[in-house]
Amino acid sequence: MNILIEKLNKIKPQKIGKEPFVILSLEDFEKMREDLEMHESKILPAKISKARKEADEGKVLTFDEVKKKLKLA
Repeated sequence: MNILIEKLNKIKPQKIGKEPFVILSLEDFEKMREDLEMHESKILPAKISKARKEADEGKVLTFDEVKKKLKLA
């Protein structure tokens, strides 16, 4: 949870009109959501860490490859 708080502390809100907003990249937002879910689960941390490692190593399928494997294309 400390990692998530550190990330949030680095983000600077911007004012658009009267309301302050925080703009994040989609990747950062999704990782933050995953981190929150990981901290609420006993099983998810290992699964998400493994999936992130596989994605970093390029061991992922494109949407078209998934469709072909499922014979949807």
